[in-house]
Amino acid sequence: MPSASQPAIQARDLGRRFGRDWALAHVDLDVAPGESMVLAGANGSGKTTLLRLAAGLYKPSRGAMRIYGLDPRRDRLECRRALSLVSHQAYLYDRLTALETLRVWARLLGRPAADSDLMPLLATVGLDRRPRLRVAGFSAGMRKRLTLLRTRLERPRLLLLDEPFSALDVEGKRQVEDWVHDAREAGAAVVMASHAVRRAGRLCDRAVLLERGQIVWRGDGDELAERLGESA
Repeated sequence: MPSASQPAIQARDLGRRFGRDWALAHVDLDVAPGESMVLAGANGSGKTTLLRLAAGLYKPSRGAMRIYGLDPRRDRLECRRALSLVSHQAYLYDRLTALETLRVWARLLGRPAADSDLMPLLATVGLDRRPRLRVAGFSAGMRKRLTLLRTRLERPRLLLLDEPFSALDVEGKRQVEDWVHDAREAGAAVVMASHAVRRAGRLCDRAVLLERGQIVWRGDGDELAERLGESA
């Protein structure tokens, strides 16, 4: 069982190599329960690699990663129960409808799975008007909304978000912001990789800037946009 007294994420001299190339190197990082952090940097800077190491999808090539004191590779099941990763890949079944997808997730997680329980959840992401439309007919934004809804069911203690604002309209982006606030109020830690540095920076306590797999700057979230020279 993950310990609430431990950091949500603790990385020491963390590195991941693909072939001869280091995607991440010498990373030291701590994220406390209830804290939010944005990872910024150009494509290929190591943001997604860091999230995947935290989720246990990659094994470190050097150093150590701990999730609430546990090794995400060795203690895979306990860590998986504690965290939720929302990545670029939605992993949705095209033949299922939005309602059927939510019903499967709810049953797997031991949550109430009656339509009367699930329809209000679909309403929070604007999918209640077409609950029986198959996922194959979804737009990219609709797929993202349905994928993000999974986090409401999982109630993670660590929420990992990879470009959560992409493919979403203004209302969808606002929903992401509300969910991050709700997760933090529930005591969860949130780490997001985002190119929307001004929006993400306002939302997060702290920011980390990565270049070529290494941390080159740390600061408060609201300092990030100024650091990168992004206008309001």
